[in-house]
Amino acid sequence: MRIQHNIMAMNAYRNYTNNTSALSKNLEKLSSGYKINRAGDDAAGLAISEKMRAQITGLDVAQKNAKDGISLVQTAEGALTEVHDMLNRMVELAEQSANGTYEDKTDRDQLQKEFDKLTEEIDRIADASNFNGINLLNGDMSAPVITATNGTLDGTKAVYKFDFDGQTALTDGQTLSIAGQTISAKDDGSGDINSTTVTDLDAQLDAIVTALGGKLTDHTVSREGNAIVVTANTAGTDASAGTVGVNATWNTTTVNVATTAGTGAGPAAAKTEIDFTGKTGADLFGGTMTIGGKTYEFVETGKTTATGNTAIELDADATAADIATTLEGEVTLANFTVAADGDKLTLTETTAAGDTKAPEVKFDGIGITLQIGDTGDKYNRITVEIASIKKDALRDMTEGTGKVLSELKVSTADTAVEAMKSLKGMINYVSDIRGTLGATQNRLDHTINNLSVMEENIQDAESTIRDTDVADEMMAYTKNNILIQSAQAMLAQANQVPQGVLQLLQ
Repeated sequence: MRIQHNIMAMNAYRNYTNNTSALSKNLEKLSSGYKINRAGDDAAGLAISEKMRAQITGLDVAQKNAKDGISLVQTAEGALTEVHDMLNRMVELAEQSANGTYEDKTDRDQLQKEFDKLTEEIDRIADASNFNGINLLNGDMSAPVITATNGTLDGTKAVYKFDFDGQTALTDGQTLSIAGQTISAKDDGSGDINSTTVTDLDAQLDAIVTALGGKLTDHTVSREGNAIVVTANTAGTDASAGTVGVNATWNTTTVNVATTAGTGAGPAAAKTEIDFTGKTGADLFGGTMTIGGKTYEFVETGKTTATGNTAIELDADATAADIATTLEGEVTLANFTVAADGDKLTLTETTAAGDTKAPEVKFDGIGITLQIGDTGDKYNRITVEIASIKKDALRDMTEGTGKVLSELKVSTADTAVEAMKSLKGMINYVSDIRGTLGATQNRLDHTINNLSVMEENIQDAESTIRDTDVADEMMAYTKNNILIQSAQAMLAQANQVPQGVLQLLQ
């Protein structure tokens, strides 16, 4: 028996200390509600939990951002509702003025007064509509204005009509001289017409149209009854020049040609005009412009662009003219010239073909950007763009008049008729804006729902890692509490054991 060291007491004490420490942690977890109170509790779990907490916070704020976006959209759309009402009233005024029962200097002048006041009110609404200081309808949130015209044939084409009514079919060796070309008939099939198999006039005329069409590359050949019609492919006053307009010779018979001369200056070039009026470099930063499949990104001088984009470096205070001039030196497009024209950039077809489509230009990311996700990735940001409804920007979108609101008058019957047509196009212009805003609002509603579900599921996962399971922890607490009491009792018993040595010493 030993009295220097009471191993049993030491063992009981060690277990008592461990149980006390475990009970202390049980109490800490139960009182705080967290399973992980310090990194030592679960280092990996803590790291995962904190990462999830950051994501949850981001998702929560993203929902608030999306709701603010809906409020912004609703503010703009609410103002446009009134603009629609005013445009419809203006249509009513224009239709009244177009009626012949009104006098210009009395009745129509009164109609014009109301028309002008409504125009001024639309312009005022454009300036006054804002959300948290952000102007919504005055063009601050719109991309540059794009005007495109396809290549067209300006004027009429020259037409030559050769009438072969009453002629007999060509036979072996006979020829037709027409439009500067010679068409031959051969029995052996070596000519343009096989006079052995193609023996009647009707069939020969079809063969002549086919043969002549292959010889005249600048003209189109067709048939009208027993007449062959040669039409110039392009318009212009010089289209009737040359041998095309000379009388034809059917064998030895002269066939007079009926000529309709072409008029006009020839084909008009395709053209796209980009108007940067009112824009500064800062308005374009972060946005892109795509022309002919190539994407240009507007960045502040010295900054870099996204992979694959061509940088257009601008100063924040660069004017519209500065922007156009910079783009003139950077943008290239095959078969088109690129030139700055004041505040505008023009893309003009180099050689007018008459049927070329205007270059398609698309802007993206210019407007107000909403942060609707927990990261800064592009897919977590959407741009809300709202076109201007200022009186000099609110234009006929669909009826083809090309006029803006400030140009319309109802002071005469003739101008009222023109205004009626233009106003319907302007109503479509506002409808297009409202439709886009409505689609954006619906998108944001779905975004909020998705963010809410994501936040809920990630919060559940984070809670599993971080939060205390009270039932499980209470079981551990009860166990450790009993073990402490047991260790205390056994420690007392162990301390009594060395006293047996006293009996040996008696």
